Amino acid sequence: MRNFLKAAPETLGCHIGFGGHPEPPVRLCDGADATWTDLDGLAPDLPLPGKGITRLLLLARTPGDLRRAVPLAGLLPDVRAVTVAIAESPAWRPAPVPVLGGGRHWEGLLDLRTRRRPDGSWRIDADFAVRTPAGELLKALSRALSGPARGETPVVSLAGAGSCHWRPGDPNVVLTPEEGPVPGRREATGCDLLLRTVDAASPLWQDGEVEPVDRPVPGGDALPAGGGLGGVLPQDGRGIVAPLRADDLPPVDETSVCPVGFLADTDGPPGELREGDGAYEIVRRDRVVTRFPASGALTDADVARLRGLPGVVADLGGDRPVRAGLAHAVCGLAAAGVPVLTGPDGLDGRWADALGAELAALLEGFDPGELCDPMERELFSIRLRRAALGTHGVAARWRAIAASRGLRPPDPPAVSVLLCTRRPELVGFALEQVARQRGVETEVVLSLHGVPANLPEVREATDAYGGALTVIEEDGRRVFGEVLDRAARRASGALLAKMDDDDWYGPDHLSDLLLARRYSGADLVGVAAEFFYLESLGITVRRHCESELYAGHVAGSSILISREAFDGAGGFRPIPRTVDGQLLESVAAAGGRIYRAHGFNYIVGRRRVAGHTWKEPVNTFLSRYRRQWRGFYANPLMELPGPSPDGESRAADETAMARKGH
Repeated sequence: MRNFLKAAPETLGCHIGFGGHPEPPVRLCDGADATWTDLDGLAPDLPLPGKGITRLLLLARTPGDLRRAVPLAGLLPDVRAVTVAIAESPAWRPAPVPVLGGGRHWEGLLDLRTRRRPDGSWRIDADFAVRTPAGELLKALSRALSGPARGETPVVSLAGAGSCHWRPGDPNVVLTPEEGPVPGRREATGCDLLLRTVDAASPLWQDGEVEPVDRPVPGGDALPAGGGLGGVLPQDGRGIVAPLRADDLPPVDETSVCPVGFLADTDGPPGELREGDGAYEIVRRDRVVTRFPASGALTDADVARLRGLPGVVADLGGDRPVRAGLAHAVCGLAAAGVPVLTGPDGLDGRWADALGAELAALLEGFDPGELCDPMERELFSIRLRRAALGTHGVAARWRAIAASRGLRPPDPPAVSVLLCTRRPELVGFALEQVARQRGVETEVVLSLHGVPANLPEVREATDAYGGALTVIEEDGRRVFGEVLDRAARRASGALLAKMDDDDWYGPDHLSDLLLARRYSGADLVGVAAEFFYLESLGITVRRHCESELYAGHVAGSSILISREAFDGAGGFRPIPRTVDGQLLESVAAAGGRIYRAHGFNYIVGRRRVAGHTWKEPVNTFLSRYRRQWRGFYANPLMELPGPSPDGESRAADETAMARKGH
């Protein structure tokens, strides 16, 4: 034993995410004497030294940076001990307790510890009886932080320094030398798509079997004509400087840079996005709020630091060069729902190609004075995040790349909408709410609970509905939970959504839920019940309700859940009331995560009709509200102009009668 203690193991250190920051805090993993390698600058064809190495130290600045290291897991050596340290993590991230995979790599595990240090950093130590691939612990930690990868694109190969920015969290990439060829994979071609990051010194591609998708190296000069921080302008094949395009930018990792943690109420002036020495920083009142690398890649911890700011000003006008790093940072801010203001000179037209037409139009059209109104600010945030994630998210970017190469990625999962009603007069209205949904493939399973399908109003409504529809006549003596569960068993979609017959739904209700499901990694998502139309009082109220967070409760008539999670929770219980609440409890008890998104696509209707299972008295909704309108009011995202569906005209006066909490 004495000899063993004297023989100090050979240690290799790696770090990621500290570009533009002071030296990595190696004290977090006791690595002062180790040889350190920056993974951000490591090319995928340069495996780290493994001979004589028995211990690996991996230091990541944030969980988002750790996810970016996952594609490089195959470069890490086989060792007997691994220490991973995460310097800072937002409060919404779960503890990084590794979720082990099904491989045999874990058979030699001797000890595994996860500790939170007093400074808020995390340290994970694993010891093995035999040499084990260190990358397996990296993958296990990524699964713990973000859930299993939900791949929607073909198998990808990466080549070139910084190419890991293009596939954050993907454990299934094939690493390829910068000049090729692509390694084979179990008697099959190595990949379906190859992405290579290039600069002026990149070698010519040598593999005639595969045509690479070339993109600029993140954080460096784009191509020979480029220069400056983050790259300026790529060239086309004729050597002519071409405008920076949106798909030249690495995608935004939506599981890290996303709306989670959005705050509706903020104060003080906005921050300012500045170009620092080899990095970008956001400053407010001469204090640096956060600092991130020249690539413009924000992380989850950066976004968490910005949540108290009403917005961020980015100078995108005048003669300022169209830099890739700056464009990437703006896209990240927008994807996180941070309101971006374009500065006194407005938005120069050259930025439209880099940011995408939709996002650029939003930035150009927003009045900075509206930041003072919390509701207008949140509406702007929702529009920004939709545009940014719809263009620059990982899923969106790779679907576009695949399409450009003639590959069709799998279609998004279909959503089966469960509608159950005892009220034939509302069947038409309920089906109209589903028909309004866009960007989503839907089917409706309509359960008529004690209602004959041949009633004129029912038959007219179902005949008019143009989508996929299954109508079930259920015995009125069956309890509500049993009726819902039977409808779910008849549904064919991979996802189940519940909608009520008397609530209003905006056209992006389901598409926003699908987006929230992707960036949250949750098993069940729903929305906050914020807006209520109280017909008996003739008013619409917006209640205090936190959103964009993991929670135990969502509005029952907004639930979206995967078939797998639904079956794992046992489905709907055969009870007459609190059916939705029981499903939420079952999902949580089974270890699932529940996420509550914003409520701007949803208005709860409390009407003068009988048969509703929710018996809450009307005055309950008046006890704690943020804002109130006379008559029926729908915010602009609902896209409900003119009279309401029950015939009552919309209130012309949208001025708040009360502004509690503003």
